[in-house]
Amino acid sequence: MRGRALDIAGAMLALGQLSASLWLVPAGDRIALPGGATLGDLCWFHAAFGLPCPLCGMARSFVAFAHGDAAAAVRFHPGGPLLFAAMLAFAVGALVALVRRSPPLVERRGTMRRFEVVVMVCLMIGLFRISGRISGQ
Repeated sequence: MRGRALDIAGAMLALGQLSASLWLVPAGDRIALPGGATLGDLCWFHAAFGLPCPLCGMARSFVAFAHGDAAAAVRFHPGGPLLFAAMLAFAVGALVALVRRSPPLVERRGTMRRFEVVVMVCLMIGLFRISGRISGQ
């Protein structure tokens, strides 16, 4: 039962993030609420240190991708569309596993390993972006 609960929790978190990406609105290089008010800098790391974190731009990438602008999504964070697709796949897979009563995704080593690889690729992309910005100063 623990694995099933983790699947459901992970799927709910993923669907929440993906739904928020659809609800929010791209506004140039920022994100806006549906009423038009733009959101401020959401990255605590960037606010504290003045440097981008490895995931800086991911929220903007998700919002752009959810609204069909793949070019902007890649510009904000090249790993965004990949993580977006992985989260969608996890949510759908968890639902299918629940309906079919098959083993939960979190108990399948291969499935979780693939998701971990996607997350690591996104972090590595972010680190390469940071190193390019820092060395260019």
